[in-house]
Amino acid sequence: MTTEVRNREATRQETYVAPRVNILEHPETVTLEVELPGVPKDGVELEVKDNELTITGRRPDITPEGQMRVQERPRAHFRRVFSLSRAIDQEKVDAHMHNGLLTITLHKTESMKPRRIAIN
Repeated sequence: MTTEVRNREATRQETYVAPRVNILEHPETVTLEVELPGVPKDGVELEVKDNELTITGRRPDITPEGQMRVQERPRAHFRRVFSLSRAIDQEKVDAHMHNGLLTITLHKTESMKPRRIAIN
C-alpha cells in the first residue's frame, strides 16, 4: 500500500510505503511491532510530537545482480503516524530493533494503569 504525501521541504512528491505493524496492549504499556526488513536501525527515525508518534525512514538502495523479475519490497521512503491518547506518557517511550523488527514500547500514565484497591 502506497500513498502520495507532499514533503513540506521539497517541491516534488515523495512516495511512502506503510510498513506492517502489530499493536499489543498490556496493563501498563502499549507495544508496537513494526516490520522493517532490510532497514538498519540508523535508517529509522522516531518522533513524538503533538500527541502523535511518527516513524519514518528509508530502506537502503541495493542493486542486486541479475535481472529483477519480481519486486515486492519497494525501494521507497516509509512512514507511519499514530495518534496517541492521553493515556500514553509521551516522556516514556522505548524502542529497539532486532532482525528487522522495530519494537516500540509506550508506557501508560500512572492514572491509567490498573491498581488494586484495599478494602478497609
